[in-house]
Amino acid sequence: MLPQEVRELLNTNYFGYLCTRGEYPHITPIFFTYDQRSSIHFMSEFKSKKVRNILRDSRVALVVDVRDESDPFNNEGVLISGFAKIYLPGESVMEDYDIVYTTYELFKSKYSKFVEFEEKGDVVVEIRIKRVSYWKGTRFKSFRVSED
Repeated sequence: MLPQEVRELLNTNYFGYLCTRGEYPHITPIFFTYDQRSSIHFMSEFKSKKVRNILRDSRVALVVDVRDESDPFNNEGVLISGFAKIYLPGESVMEDYDIVYTTYELFKSKYSKFVEFEEKGDVVVEIRIKRVSYWKGTRFKSFRVSED
């Protein structure tokens, strides 16, 4: 389980910045959810650049941060590195159903006042967290989450 301060950042912030590997690094803002265990989830269109990049190379990074524009030493954030797995609509096997269903429910809970949800063929992407770097002000902590 992640430290409390990291969980709080992931649970209270709406946006993260996902970096995937293509011909060049590709960074894009995403809505995300944290499953309270060891994974981040987001949804995307299958044809998106980030999904195409993940299909070629599953290594990803995600930054979630809070910035204080009046005091740059009062910033807080987390950098998550891991491997992404894509769950395609209609191709998920029974053991994947729980992850897909839970992701939809987490999204509805976290984002319902901002977004209307339609099951239109988006893919669910799971980021399995491997490494975490957390900072608050000028203090940094890094740790490995999983060895597998």
